Amino acid sequence: MKTINDIPYGHARPLLRPTKSYEDRALRKNIEDANRNGDCIINVGAGYYRPIPGDPVDEKELNEYLAQELHRARAIQSKRLAMKLAFERRREVGVFTGNPGETG
Repeated sequence: MKTINDIPYGHARPLLRPTKSYEDRALRKNIEDANRNGDCIINVGAGYYRPIPGDPVDEKELNEYLAQELHRARAIQSKRLAMKLAFERRREVGVFTGNPGETG
């Protein structure tokens, strides 16, 4: 099973994603935890690696990865705000017409 310790530095030979879905999920979870705790591991399509400062390819791919993550974060925030506003509008006008207010 591939682990976080198998992930190399530099884009030349990235670690490919595991073919078994449960191993892939476990590795992605470990990478997410590592990145939250001070590591820097990216995957821009070819596999996982730790970018090397000063390497033009690594820096370009890191910037692409960070831009993609920011886009995802903004999309989640936008969806969250739209849902909250829709709920608050419903609260203001009351329960939908014709809805008995029962669940299940």
